[in-house]
Amino acid sequence: MRHAQIYFLILALPGLFGCETTPKVDNPVLGPPPPRLESALKQQKLEETAVARHKQERNELIEGDFSESDNPFETPIVTASTTSEEISVSPAGEDVEELRDSTVVAIVNGLPLFVSDILGVYEFQLLQAEQRMEPEDYKKLRQALVKRDLKGHVERLLLLHEMKSTLKKEQLDQLNQHLETAFDDQRVPELQKQMGVNSPQELEEKLNSQGRSLIFEKDLFMKQQAAVQFMAVKAKAKDQFSREEVLARYRSRIKDYEVPAKVQWQRIRITYSKHGGKDKAIAVLDEVIHKLQSGADFGEIAKQYSDGTRSDKNGSWGWTRRGSLAEAEIEEALFSLPVGEVSQVFETESSFQIVKVNGRKEAGHVPFADVQGKLEQTMITESRMKATKDILDKLYAKAIIESKFEIEREDDVKPANATSDSK
Repeated sequence: MRHAQIYFLILALPGLFGCETTPKVDNPVLGPPPPRLESALKQQKLEETAVARHKQERNELIEGDFSESDNPFETPIVTASTTSEEISVSPAGEDVEELRDSTVVAIVNGLPLFVSDILGVYEFQLLQAEQRMEPEDYKKLRQALVKRDLKGHVERLLLLHEMKSTLKKEQLDQLNQHLETAFDDQRVPELQKQMGVNSPQELEEKLNSQGRSLIFEKDLFMKQQAAVQFMAVKAKAKDQFSREEVLARYRSRIKDYEVPAKVQWQRIRITYSKHGGKDKAIAVLDEVIHKLQSGADFGEIAKQYSDGTRSDKNGSWGWTRRGSLAEAEIEEALFSLPVGEVSQVFETESSFQIVKVNGRKEAGHVPFADVQGKLEQTMITESRMKATKDILDKLYAKAIIESKFEIEREDDVKPANATSDSK
């Protein structure tokens, strides 16, 4: 029970804090944000909107019985590469080290990363959790959050270290001034709107009530956005692809765009059991055939005589894919009869059936023109992600990192001098 509470609380905390928003402004130091950054910002805005939409559900989760709550939210992690990590809580019986705010959890190229740097965004929620949880479970919660978010914070420090090593002092000063202006002109009004207040003073009071402050928000904003903008400029990603390149991608994955044959049809089904046996059902079938041969409407006959589940809808079925019907013989007729024709009588173990084909779409592929825009955007996103990964790989490769916990990377790129205190 306690471990379920820890797990659900971990999922809920970052959602309650909300995603940081990057202002879309010109950068006089690094240059204007490239299209890939603007696309990233739009996506971030969409994610923030989704978080806001579920604010009430998250509050109920935090305040309610965690063991009985369903959490449909994926937790956003504060990271330069915007990734998500699996959350794991130490198993029962395992000793967990107490992580104080002043504990150094990692040293990245000589820069210390404190527990407070990682857990500061969760301070208000952690205060609530501490009142509700046993001390040992609370320690596990703090450790689980630190371990989950550690990689993202390490990556941000790597980017900031590289930025300070690359840019001149005048450039760094201009960048800081630029971000301070962006914070005051855009981020503060945005926070005011989010929290339903009308002035910076009211915002400060609201933030204080949650264990936060404008100073904290500004520091977080400055570090995060400096890393994001530096990454956007340094990443060698393609912002557009030619029609030929997108078409080549389409053709290489043509199977992804296959469209199976479909048929639209009607059915009259006369069930033996409903009419007192097969022999009596034959009499009803004869009457149906006679009316159809006389030119009666198939749908009206289905409504009057059919025992099928859609008799009230004139026996009509929507677009049905090949391979989805249990009766192979009937399906074969549906995909071979000319549109508008009525089939022969099919005799099954439980009924007589007659079908009519009203429309058919042959198997094929989604036209290239219908997917070109979306496919190109996918290629741009993949290019941006690869460029980001390439930069981080290089930074990890030459970094000197000491950490209390293992920092796992998908490609197993290890820092030049990486150590971990994890046992």
